[in-house]
Amino acid sequence: MKKFLVKMGFLHNFSELNFTKLFFTLFVSSLLIISITSCKKNKEFGIELSPESQTISTFLADTFFLNTFTDTSDKIKTDELSGASPLGNYIDPVFGEVNSSIFAQIRLNQFNAFDDTNNLVIDSVILYLAVDGSYGDIGEQIFKVEQLDENIYVDSNYYSNENLNVVLNNDLSILNSIEINPLMPGYFAGLLVDKAILRIELDIEKFANPILNQTGTSVLSGNDGDNEFLSYFKGIKISSNNGGNGGLYYIDMLNNYTKIRMFYRDTTGLSSEHDTLEFDFNINSNCAYFHNVTHNYNSTIIEQALNQSEVGQNQFYVQSLGGLNSFITIPGLNSLLDSNIIINKAEIKLPCENYEFDNFPPSNNLFLTRKNENQEDEFLPDFFQGNFGGQYNNLAKNYTFNITSHINEIMSGKTNNDTIKVLPSGSGITANRTILNGFNTINKDKAKLIITYTKY
Repeated sequence: MKKFLVKMGFLHNFSELNFTKLFFTLFVSSLLIISITSCKKNKEFGIELSPESQTISTFLADTFFLNTFTDTSDKIKTDELSGASPLGNYIDPVFGEVNSSIFAQIRLNQFNAFDDTNNLVIDSVILYLAVDGSYGDIGEQIFKVEQLDENIYVDSNYYSNENLNVVLNNDLSILNSIEINPLMPGYFAGLLVDKAILRIELDIEKFANPILNQTGTSVLSGNDGDNEFLSYFKGIKISSNNGGNGGLYYIDMLNNYTKIRMFYRDTTGLSSEHDTLEFDFNINSNCAYFHNVTHNYNSTIIEQALNQSEVGQNQFYVQSLGGLNSFITIPGLNSLLDSNIIINKAEIKLPCENYEFDNFPPSNNLFLTRKNENQEDEFLPDFFQGNFGGQYNNLAKNYTFNITSHINEIMSGKTNNDTIKVLPSGSGITANRTILNGFNTINKDKAKLIITYTKY
């Protein structure tokens, strides 16, 4: 630190000073001595004072070793989420195969609609699914629709690893191979609408006729009571077979275009009067629904990363839909615990491997958590101070996290220098996955912790 220098010019003719001027001169000199003494004390804290400015002398350290590794995620809640439900099967060139199925109730749109079924002719039954985007390489795939053999409840929690039993050997769909453009408007009931629409044709004999045969019973008199529709028809499972590479469609389960519509005619009277009629089985906010997701990492680099933690020093991985989380430890922080320093700023930078025009974009945001005293995951304290970071920077191709408060808590002994978990945002409703560079990556940018601090 530069010394605080004071230059003072005295009057040449000191003997001519009167008493008042002499007193003033001595007073100013005393203040200067006190100021210089204060400056010497403040230097111990890295603070420099000068007549023109105040600055803080800081040090920067960015060579801390980051131990990074990957592990499978815990199950995640997937019922009635605020967002899309993924559906389909795709094969990721790095992360392997991902399959997502949807389980949902369907509800009668109206009751006692079929007073007399003797003259009814059903032309077709279509399951319409409103699409809000996709993930992966879109291609043809065959979707199955099966009837549930197990109740599903709105007030229950369902997770990404849960399955429900279905009626055996009773595929309700026609098993047509389907591919749509998730960015283009589709057709609903013959009309072009402003949403992409996935249309799955259902088998009349297996779906429609058994329901019509319940005319006159309590099954069609309501949805929720004993022996009413949801007791008779518990719901559907929509799925795609493993092994195909058709991509995942993001299904908006609460969109007005997501429903089963039955098209039929009443053949009573003249043929010219046989208009096509419609009957809907709704999927809405009163319905329970969730999605099940499976991941297959066989023969992938992910399998190696899960079995050999040292792989994480080169690259480590984060994947949504209950796939993968990553973890960071910073053993070098322990060397600072007995140092006389104040942490001014601490950031973690995680470079991401991402290529333009890739159909597998990384997560928009990543979060950092730690274990609390009850061994429960909690966000780092910086998260609640509004300066947490973690948003993907498409230009720099990295994620930056402010963890200043977290590091200061470690320095003060308030929390342990323990493992930090890296997890994706929107884990239940998006399929994004992220490849991060480790500390020993061969790529240009590597994961690092950057700390600026004041020494005293």
